[in-house]
Amino acid sequence: MNLAVEMTQISKRYGDVQALDQVSLAVEKGTIHALVGENGAGKTTLMKALYGALIPDSGLIRLNGDRVTLKSSREAIAQGIGMVSQHYGIIGELTNLENLILGAENGPVLTPAQNEQRAQELAQQMGFEFDWSAESSTLSPAGGQKLEILKLLWRNSQIMILDEPTAMLSPQDSDALYASLKQLAASGTTIIVVTHRLPEVFEHCKRVTVVRGGCLIADHEVAEVGATQLAEEIVGGSVIERPTPVSSASGVTSLAVSDLEVKGDKGQVAVKGISFDLKAGQLVGIAGVDGNGQRELFHSIIGYAKPIAGSITLNGDSWIGASIGERIIAGLRVIPEDRHHEGVIEDWTLFENSSLGLQRLAEFSNIGAGQAELAPRMAEKFSTKHGGLNQKMGSLSGGNQQRFVAGRALEIYPKLILAFQPARGLDLNSTTKVYREIRRRCDEGATAVIVSFDLDELLDFCDRILVMNHGELYEPKPEEARDRTAIGRLMVGAA
Repeated sequence: MNLAVEMTQISKRYGDVQALDQVSLAVEKGTIHALVGENGAGKTTLMKALYGALIPDSGLIRLNGDRVTLKSSREAIAQGIGMVSQHYGIIGELTNLENLILGAENGPVLTPAQNEQRAQELAQQMGFEFDWSAESSTLSPAGGQKLEILKLLWRNSQIMILDEPTAMLSPQDSDALYASLKQLAASGTTIIVVTHRLPEVFEHCKRVTVVRGGCLIADHEVAEVGATQLAEEIVGGSVIERPTPVSSASGVTSLAVSDLEVKGDKGQVAVKGISFDLKAGQLVGIAGVDGNGQRELFHSIIGYAKPIAGSITLNGDSWIGASIGERIIAGLRVIPEDRHHEGVIEDWTLFENSSLGLQRLAEFSNIGAGQAELAPRMAEKFSTKHGGLNQKMGSLSGGNQQRFVAGRALEIYPKLILAFQPARGLDLNSTTKVYREIRRRCDEGATAVIVSFDLDELLDFCDRILVMNHGELYEPKPEEARDRTAIGRLMVGAA
């Protein structure tokens, strides 16, 4: 086997946390290799060691058979290694061409015309199209991902690390991206994909490596491992079966939105006159590429944003003009997108955070007593790992903060559940448990609206799926209600 990358017994410790414990990775040249594991398993730490962004405590790295010491990302780039993280390094105020060459100005001196000519040649090689003079703020998530990959090609990267490259993409954009990656691999480029999407592993990758708890668990030819075995290796045990989405909707309309218009943070109309009715008992998913109005829709229902037109009612009561506190008293419960700014106060204890936003409810009227009963239940609901309820929220891992926030939202008789990426930071089994609890609350008469950028997650758990694209709302035809490809077309406006 012609190996492009050999990482042998890589270890890294941060204080009391052993982030990597003698992990080895071998990647064949000219292939797409998947690196999988739960959040916190050590995947990104291992890739940062390869990219020179951190120096391991021990272990060695070979590139194309030669031992190297990578003390910085600059040294890794010089060795032909490039990395695209989940959070793009694109500056929106610069043009696409300026972003492409940013950080690589020490290369050959080229005129602006030569720069654009080379950029266009690289784009055509990949089947991409760009307006090189346009500001990068106009790019879609798919466009941003493509530009990041071109940045690696501009630097002549022969080893590419892509961290969750399809997390924000539609199915069609994901397929197109992998088609481009396969073309690169066929030309000799080595690609390591860090991903949680197992269908992509089986469809597009040659080998897969599993890490868990900072340790190497398994390494397989993809053709020689099954989905169940791989999932069990990732979680370290049996995987909870995901329930078939079955609606318990009544004939009673719960949430009604009519002709709603909402402005975004830049003054643009982000939600464009949408209308929908949801029944009590429904668990509804809203699919769409990020930035198509989902956030503004949620904020208007919560009460963060004031609509410029239209109406919102819950169980017949108008929410236009109602405060956030009044909506919570009426049964609104939220699992927010940004738990740090919208869900917790990190300097407060878990006990103090248990009443955050809910303090006006009758359950907290007896100061202290209600919290003493409810806070432990919130923590126990999804097995939040903590050292006591007097521990500060900020000392918990992101996944455990998410478990607590979800437990708090689903504990006290919700009537309308709004959840934005509720499984962010959660393992496979915890994800299933959160959705099962949402489903249980819907069975009791609540209505749930879920935004997720993972279409497969929505298909797994929701009984109805709506799609937002450029601020407008669409619903698949009844015969295509669970058709991944048809929903994907709606997401990109191709239906």
